[in-house]
Amino acid sequence: MKKRIVSLLLCVFLGTGTLAGCAETPKDSLVKMKGKSSEKNYEEAADTEENTEEEKKQENKEDHKNQDGNVSGIRKTVNAPETIKSEATDETGKIKILTDAKVEIPNADKASAIQVSQHEFNQEMMDKITSAFFPDAKIYSASSYYQRTKEDVRKDITEMKGYLSEGNLDPYDMGTDENGNLLFDINSYIEELETEYESAPEKRVLEEVKPAFGAGEEEEMNDYFDSYVEDADGKEYKYQFKRYNSMPMEVAIERIYKEVKGENTSVNWYEYMGDAPDSPSKEEMEKKIKLSPEDALAIAQEKVELLEIPNMEMTEWEYAVAWAEDFAQSGDEYKRTAQDFGYVFHYTRKLGNIPITYTMERGGALEDMDSDMETWGYEGLNIYVGSDGIGKVEFNNLYDIGETKTQQVNLKSFDEIMDIYEKMMLIQNANMGEDLKSEVFHIDRITFGYSRIYEPSTDSTSGILVPVWDFFGSFTSEYTTGETYTNDLKYQSYLTINAIDGSVIDRGLGY
Repeated sequence: MKKRIVSLLLCVFLGTGTLAGCAETPKDSLVKMKGKSSEKNYEEAADTEENTEEEKKQENKEDHKNQDGNVSGIRKTVNAPETIKSEATDETGKIKILTDAKVEIPNADKASAIQVSQHEFNQEMMDKITSAFFPDAKIYSASSYYQRTKEDVRKDITEMKGYLSEGNLDPYDMGTDENGNLLFDINSYIEELETEYESAPEKRVLEEVKPAFGAGEEEEMNDYFDSYVEDADGKEYKYQFKRYNSMPMEVAIERIYKEVKGENTSVNWYEYMGDAPDSPSKEEMEKKIKLSPEDALAIAQEKVELLEIPNMEMTEWEYAVAWAEDFAQSGDEYKRTAQDFGYVFHYTRKLGNIPITYTMERGGALEDMDSDMETWGYEGLNIYVGSDGIGKVEFNNLYDIGETKTQQVNLKSFDEIMDIYEKMMLIQNANMGEDLKSEVFHIDRITFGYSRIYEPSTDSTSGILVPVWDFFGSFTSEYTTGETYTNDLKYQSYLTINAIDGSVIDRGLGY
């Protein structure tokens, strides 16, 4: 087990074998038919080489190796370099696309088009998730866990009456309406609290439940389950199941830190952002993290293996921080303090050695907010590991991997992809606001992997995995006021291009 974990880390941490407002559309449109309607474009690629198998092997060994010395058939097929530099500027000179990037291509001889569909989020799946993460835990309904006792309510009544005696009628600074009346009525609130006190129990009574839709609720809720978990080690967690339009499966597990006091304070895990004003430096992060990356990954990997999801592998990772956030209303002040430090491991499927590219986009968006179309977010599994175990889990929209529609698709050359990339980056960022002086993109990573596309207007429960190119990096905006803004989110893809037909895929929409 340990050997496998270290091997996984070496592959991902060192980058070996991993995925590593628009202007007027031009007449020669780069945005082509997408979704399942384009499946006719996914023809089998013919092997036109007349070389013998031995000659091909020798040719690959000598001329077509990636930066780690491993043969990459796809790199040869599309004639892609290991790194690339380029620069593109629009006619106004305000938008610049500066590319100085590694070209990350997995070690595979071919890419396919693979059918996928929604995995049913049923009781069997719920039981498997519960068994993986909470095998010996006690699980209670959220309503019983958050039940307020007489003592809880009494504290609120005392606090409110204290404000009233001081003449403070607006303790939460909620202000007044257009007629000058206070938005917060402290007297009515005290009356509500006194009514609540009459029916509140002396002690909280926890109701043990089995995770299932509708469990532990007064009224059956067929698409929602909310609970509180205490595991065998005494750690506490929020544990939720949901299913709704764009998310046919959403599982959320969040650690509750009992030592954090205050009803307005909660602890939330986030990906590490070193440029945030209150964020520790990377060096400080590494000193504060109590687990090695190998040990942290072993904790996550153990849970994933219990889920028994075919071809699910850790493909990307980053540092993470658990922030204790104070949401108390005290003017414009917002406080947060780092509570725990660790990692987040991003899992995706790897099919034929080609992973589904991880991006921060959840998918399932609508073209029009007034649309009643049913949509479908992406499959995702993110596991946060802190100093003493699991801190957070996000598990969404599990796929069923279906038949391979095309074993080996024809791929556009890398030069063709780069031409589309430079044109579309300029086009999709052309509609700048009046207060924006310039915008410079720095693309430092270009990856080849799979992404799911679908057509929600005809079928929102099935789609197809196709090979795509993604472009990662950062951008800096300069405003006429002299202010600047930089976005350097590690896994935000600024453009996704279908590697087969060159169409541009909107990751938010999924097509």
